[in-house]
Amino acid sequence: MFTYSATIQTINNMIETRLLVIDSCVAAGYTGRNQNSVQAHIKELKELGVSTPYAIPALYWISPARLTQKPQLIVVGEQTSPEVEFFLAADAEGARYVTVASDHTDRDLEAVSVGKSKQVCDKILGDVFWKVDDIINHWDSIQLSSEVLKGKEWNPYQTGTLGDILHFTDLLDIIITDLPSGKCPALLSGTLPIIDGDIVYTSACRMSMTDPILNRNITKTYSITILPDRS
Repeated sequence: MFTYSATIQTINNMIETRLLVIDSCVAAGYTGRNQNSVQAHIKELKELGVSTPYAIPALYWISPARLTQKPQLIVVGEQTSPEVEFFLAADAEGARYVTVASDHTDRDLEAVSVGKSKQVCDKILGDVFWKVDDIINHWDSIQLSSEVLKGKEWNPYQTGTLGDILHFTDLLDIIITDLPSGKCPALLSGTLPIIDGDIVYTSACRMSMTDPILNRNITKTYSITILPDRS
């Protein structure tokens, strides 16, 4: 069992701490509600040599130890890139919490094994979480976006809403049937299409989750340090 101390922002902008309980974690893929968007993402990956997924949506199990809020990601090789999405987990009482996340992925390894590519990079989480119960009635309107650093300028990379991704209840229903063990799965939701379709290998990523109804925002910036890929 893995526990994760999470800082929770309430609707009154109070700060609480909750212990999230995680015994398994899944990085979902190809989870767009719009199948045209799903096929666009498959096309993006095919250009990198990634095979058609075994299923839509697809589930890739990763170690909960890969979850981190550190602002620096260390990777091996130059072909890794961010994927903005939401991360969801629950406490011991079953209350769920959500934050912005990046399912940072090794694109070289992805052409060999998507599951291994998901495992090799840490997953960056936002510094604060929101209670799912506080946003459940306007879940689909929550906005997600990411930017990547090119030179000294931030460039828009991905944008959309939670309404573009399968609802978390539908994803959890699928996950429960595929659980290797345990009853406390955490979820990385799957990502949004890239704005211009071109995957960017960047030195930094800035991602945001915005609630237009409660007028609040979670923004996380992280840098990517590249180690040489030596055989």
